Amino acid sequence: MDDDDDDDDEGVVGAPTGHEAMCSNGGAVDDPRRPPTARAGKGAAGGEPMDVEAYAALYTGRTKVARLLFIAERCGDEAMQLEALRMAHDEIKKGEDSHLYREVTAKIGGRLGPCYALDQSWADTVDRRAEVRKEKLENELNGYKVPSATSYSCFRWC
Repeated sequence: MDDDDDDDDEGVVGAPTGHEAMCSNGGAVDDPRRPPTARAGKGAAGGEPMDVEAYAALYTGRTKVARLLFIAERCGDEAMQLEALRMAHDEIKKGEDSHLYREVTAKIGGRLGPCYALDQSWADTVDRRAEVRKEKLENELNGYKVPSATSYSCFRWC
């Protein structure tokens, strides 16, 4: 089996392999996969502003959202913070996590305009879909828990 088949870094595009994967700090000093240490809109080196979009492009799904929220929470630059929140909002709307969606829209607080305000109907629709799926799975599980009359009689007489 190839080492490429064992990709344990789910959500990471271009996960490190070989020597990079064994570095104690997760990679090289200038590795874009490392969490940013930006202060007041500057990159780790302090010279150039961090490219949030390029950094986020290295990740997918929940990992991408987690990285963007990390940037938004720790960044001192409001423009970078809003960019990270905007991108997190857009990524969340691709999925079905209404709780995280509500959290991000609250952090945005109307600062990105009406397109990024809480869409209550979307959140309610996602919640209803989740509730229906939960009930379906619970019913299916209960069907496996309760032995049928034929299986019970077989155990009794076999």
